[in-house]
Amino acid sequence: MTDTPTVFVTSATGSQGSSLCYELRKFGWNVRAITRDSRSSSAQALSAAGVHFTTGSWDDEAALREGLEGCDKLFLCLVPNLEDFEIIPRQAALITRLAKAAGVRQAVASTTLGCFMLEEGFVPPVTLSPLFEAHLHCMKHMEQAVIGRFEQWTVVRPGLFMANFIEPKIQMGYTEPKKGTWTTALTRESLLGLVDHVDIGRLAAAAFKDPATFHGRKLGMVSEDLRVQDAMDQLAEAIGDGRSIKAVHMTEEEVAQAQALAKDGGSGLVIASEPSLRYASGYTDLDELRRLLHGLTTFKQFLVREKDAVAKTYLN
Repeated sequence: MTDTPTVFVTSATGSQGSSLCYELRKFGWNVRAITRDSRSSSAQALSAAGVHFTTGSWDDEAALREGLEGCDKLFLCLVPNLEDFEIIPRQAALITRLAKAAGVRQAVASTTLGCFMLEEGFVPPVTLSPLFEAHLHCMKHMEQAVIGRFEQWTVVRPGLFMANFIEPKIQMGYTEPKKGTWTTALTRESLLGLVDHVDIGRLAAAAFKDPATFHGRKLGMVSEDLRVQDAMDQLAEAIGDGRSIKAVHMTEEEVAQAQALAKDGGSGLVIASEPSLRYASGYTDLDELRRLLHGLTTFKQFLVREKDAVAKTYLN
């Protein structure tokens, strides 16, 4: 083990993981990861930045052992499968078991903001839909795989990704704004907690650099709170062709109908029809986040930074 930290990053070619990898390489830290396709453009770019990849999957114990060798820190971020909620708990248990055996002492897990609703003693203000509750329990298992199992641990719980409104993430179920509307269970006054994936990477990197400050914390992570129509107005302005995007707020009857259909839809439908998220802004502390991480990204700033992706998504 050298004096330079070595971090094993799961989902390194995804939005959160890649952002973290680039932050860690700025520090000169060693970064190790696993990929199923070392020839992908994202893996190639990360390799060029100095990330060391092992070819394999989250169920490949031999590849995980090889990837984790020499690591002392772990970033755990696994994408749930809405058709099989047993996958994430199994993979998280395997990865953390092998990480412990490899000598990892600090872990940061990134899950989802809604996990606050599963805290002991917390009573959700409304009944959770079955699919959304199953999703949250799946992510909670990932948290439990790190909480108390490492010398230092931190849980980051992101809100709705700003990147969900542009390619390629828009294909995960958020394509409705391309048609000029976005239907949501949030009310006109509800705050939509939007998060920039780059900010998640920066926050995770900050936690790795300063484990004493971040140890034992469960942080709701958003970059900006906006009312839904304000967010849609900013998106339409960034597209720049004069269109408008209208926020459509569901009635209670429409919410019930959408939830009945959500089991057959993508992640966007699951989130859009979930009324408990009307209260999610209460699970974040933006003042504290700004203290921990300077320069949180506004939605407008994100849309300017990603102007090429905005044009590709809405103008091509």
